[in-house]
Amino acid sequence: MAGIGFELNKLLKRNSFFSDVFAFFYSANISAGPWIISSTTVFLIQFLIPQENIPFLISGIIYTFIFSTILFGSVSTSVTRYLSDLIYKKDFEKIYELYISSVNYAFISSSVFLVIFFLLSGVHDIWKIFLFSYSLTVLTVIWVQVIFISSIRRFLPVVGSFFLGGAISFVLTLKLYEFFGEYYGYLGYNIGMMIIMALLQAVIRRYLYVDKKVKEGMRLFIDAVRKYKNQTIAGIFTYLAAWVDDFIAWGHFKYSVSKGFIFAPQYDIPMFISYLFIIPTLSLFVLSLETGFYNHYRLFYRSIEENRTLKFLRLSKSNLDESIYSITKLVFSIQFSFMLVGLILSSRIAEIILLDNYGLKALRFGIAGAAANGVFLYISLIAHYFDLPEIPMRASIIAFVINVVTSLFSIKNYPGLGFLVGFCLSTVYAFVSFNKIYSDLLRFEFTRSKLLISQREVIVHENK
Repeated sequence: MAGIGFELNKLLKRNSFFSDVFAFFYSANISAGPWIISSTTVFLIQFLIPQENIPFLISGIIYTFIFSTILFGSVSTSVTRYLSDLIYKKDFEKIYELYISSVNYAFISSSVFLVIFFLLSGVHDIWKIFLFSYSLTVLTVIWVQVIFISSIRRFLPVVGSFFLGGAISFVLTLKLYEFFGEYYGYLGYNIGMMIIMALLQAVIRRYLYVDKKVKEGMRLFIDAVRKYKNQTIAGIFTYLAAWVDDFIAWGHFKYSVSKGFIFAPQYDIPMFISYLFIIPTLSLFVLSLETGFYNHYRLFYRSIEENRTLKFLRLSKSNLDESIYSITKLVFSIQFSFMLVGLILSSRIAEIILLDNYGLKALRFGIAGAAANGVFLYISLIAHYFDLPEIPMRASIIAFVINVVTSLFSIKNYPGLGFLVGFCLSTVYAFVSFNKIYSDLLRFEFTRSKLLISQREVIVHENK
């Protein structure tokens, strides 16, 4: 994430327990703020309110999260990379223009999706149209804001915005439902999300706004997607691979808990909850990558740029190797630990959120699949650091295809198996492909870089 490392390093240098905790929460909000709010809200609401009383609220929140991640998550890496380019070139005047351009995309893409959705679903209830449209659009904009807020290097506004808005969203959802019913409960959720969006907008405008006329439209956003096409393709297939098994479940069960919203409660809810078990891993690897790793990474490539000696390059590479090894070991061990905890607690969680045996299977496969997805995201991020977008692009296509094919045959008896197998195999492919290049990184970098050797006259000696 562009710029987050500076704030994390500043926090960690304080060398205190609270600064370490703050750094963790900061990276958690930057990497998965909307994710945390959506997942915890669904889990707690399921625990406190009978599911059959709030079918539209639950399905609306899940639909909001799924389709907002597809709409903007698919292009987020391209926008982040373009933002990093602007920061590197110190072209600060264009950052706010890129932000406005990306927000315009969020509004337009959400609007197009909503029109198509309501035409196909046949939803005519004005309350449903308003509430779902509002939540989807706001959450899509928040995904945009999360990228740009990372370049501001301010800790308290970020954590404060998510904490305050998330708390208000949860409390208002419960209270308004208690006094006025489901629609007003959904309105309470939307109010909390609106507060998050408004607070983040105030922070972004304060620190990124420049006193110049910003060109309207999506020009810079389109430039970002066009320049980093492979990243966009990887993003599209990564998020489709994460949710395509849900779409197959909808088609298989054809169950509508609320008119217009096809749903599979015993599949969707456990799969949605399972993502809670990768949030700590996401936070930890963002924290690790943006601090210690980045320093070694930058030193290595600066050594190449400055034409340092081979001995110095090898020393820099050795330090980079050690950093990547330690982070990878941390990510695998932490993710495996949380997966085990999730599997151990799965029966209890199933009881709390009223899952049947099918739902329990989905939860267990979902927790294991989410763990594989977390490692996949880590390897993809590492590959993007080394400018190897082809690896996550191909791996995401593999995950998507395997999930589709496996889920079509296993969704009835083994819910979530396609999700698990797809991300396990694609993670192995991504890891092997990256390691093959990284093991000979010096040769690879010098091969793909143009050597800066000046043209010279050639002296020809002739024997007479």
